[in-house]
Amino acid sequence: MPAARDHSRQVASRASGRDRLRALVRDRAGSVAILFSIAAPVLALAAGAAIDYTRLVGSRSSLQTVVDGAAIAGAQALRLANATSSTVDQAVQRYVATHGGSTDSSLTATSSLRSNNTIVSVQASRTTSSVVNNYVGLMNMRVSVSAQARAVGNTQPICMIGLDTSQGKTLEVDVARVQATGCQIASDSIATDGVSISNGAQMQYGRLCSSGGAQADGVSSFAPSPQTDCPAISDPLASLPPPIVGGCTYNNFKVTSGSQSLSPGVYCGGIEVGSNASVNLLGGTYVIKDGPLTVKSSATLSGSGVTLYLTGAGATVEVKAGSTISLTAPSAGAFAGILMFEDRLAPLHQTHKFESRNAPNLLGTIYLSRGDLHVGVKNAGGGAGTAVGATSAWTIVVARTISVTDNQTLQLNTNYGATTVPPPSGVGPNVATVQLVQ
Repeated sequence: MPAARDHSRQVASRASGRDRLRALVRDRAGSVAILFSIAAPVLALAAGAAIDYTRLVGSRSSLQTVVDGAAIAGAQALRLANATSSTVDQAVQRYVATHGGSTDSSLTATSSLRSNNTIVSVQASRTTSSVVNNYVGLMNMRVSVSAQARAVGNTQPICMIGLDTSQGKTLEVDVARVQATGCQIASDSIATDGVSISNGAQMQYGRLCSSGGAQADGVSSFAPSPQTDCPAISDPLASLPPPIVGGCTYNNFKVTSGSQSLSPGVYCGGIEVGSNASVNLLGGTYVIKDGPLTVKSSATLSGSGVTLYLTGAGATVEVKAGSTISLTAPSAGAFAGILMFEDRLAPLHQTHKFESRNAPNLLGTIYLSRGDLHVGVKNAGGGAGTAVGATSAWTIVVARTISVTDNQTLQLNTNYGATTVPPPSGVGPNVATVQLVQ
């Protein structure tokens, strides 16, 4: 009997131990659950904070890149266009919009001029989404950065700008040559083929800067190598006021033969210089309205102190192969240095054709901010002629797009001191390079 009682006590003790163990396990499991329930939000917040920090750093870095470029674009606009704070800010806003601002409504940027209008300062901020916000209801993160840029010294003058910001081949040279060894060429297009040369084409210049890419086939060459991903250059002549256009002086004016001198006025329906005819333009402003200026093969067009203002649908320049051209811009007055001026309200991408192989003198600025300038006839296979602009003291071309082809050579000289005709403010020698300010 004593043995039986001992056995019973041992069984009871083991059962009691198991019960205590089970209770302990239950207690510990409950404690772990409580601890985990307490720690889980903390761990989630820590993980979210790490993700937020990574997002913040990345967002700040990418925004800084945009703001650096915007400051440089503003400084270029300030220097090139002799601009006001308003036009500088427009250049800054355009740059920001094309580099993310148009798709991110939270991105805001402001600009200001400092140091006696020599430094452009840009401040920008944008919202970056927060993971932590999902847990505790905090506001999303706001990232802010700033940059400053200024013009530094004189550099090579600007003699050609393609203003289109998105189109491929904004500057195109095909079976042809552009010679601009003393000046800068710029393309505002962000397309990878914003500048394109092909079929043995050559571009020689002091500097070529493309907002997008610059492409050459295996038999064409740039000299020196182009720079890419440059900030776009705002239209340097955007503030040039147009002439006042009155009633028609002439309608559908034609010179079919012989020699004739024309006076300034409003030529509605355009001017046509027929084959074998010779026309001399007396000094002044010629408004070519709602029709083309056409110079046919074997015709001659000359003029000194002349500005051609093109306004209305169909107001284009059509200079045929075989014609002879010699034109010089005014030396003084509202349009000093302006040879051709297209209305800024003209239809976009009207084509201006310049096919003459005998146009050595084009002294002045060809300003076609809405139009496409074609020098040569694409795929015509013509022989080489006198370089366009070869004897001009200087020539500047600012157009929506520019194409040179058909074995033509476009020569952009920079002998500004050799003539009394001044380049307009914003192009020519009145430029500087820009750099960021620390």
